Amino acid sequence: MSKAPSIVPLAIYGITALLALVTLLDFALPGTVYTEEVTRVQKKKQRYYNAGGNSHNSYEVVTPKHQFSVEEDIAKSAEGKSMSYTVSLLFQEVNSYSILPSQDRSIYSFRLVSGFVLPLLLLLAIGIKFRFKKDLSILLFVLQLLVVGNFIWLLFW
Repeated sequence: MSKAPSIVPLAIYGITALLALVTLLDFALPGTVYTEEVTRVQKKKQRYYNAGGNSHNSYEVVTPKHQFSVEEDIAKSAEGKSMSYTVSLLFQEVNSYSILPSQDRSIYSFRLVSGFVLPLLLLLAIGIKFRFKKDLSILLFVLQLLVVGNFIWLLFW
């Protein structure tokens, strides 16, 4: 006879699944669209000490209302131009951006991972655990920690 699962793990799965759904919805829903002039582009040299070359450059676009990371090619062509970008409803994170008049939208890769891929992986793993009765306890624990940490990071930073 199979033992019924305890209520505590089910509650933890439910809470983390809810956090993942909120994060996923915040990324998927259309946010506020801003069209602003780029005031400046900041180039920062990121230094670290490993075998990979010890540094790389990161670029940020600064507008009157927001400051956000962009790719190098966009940073080089954005100075003094207008940009259209979308800010999420709940976390106020920049989801996508484009230099006007182009309609090609780019999505910030970190936002894609933190707002879409990570929550989706957790929901998929929970679904597999309960649908196919697979033991994914270590994977679920790691994904739950990542989703909770990501949610806290999105709320406070």
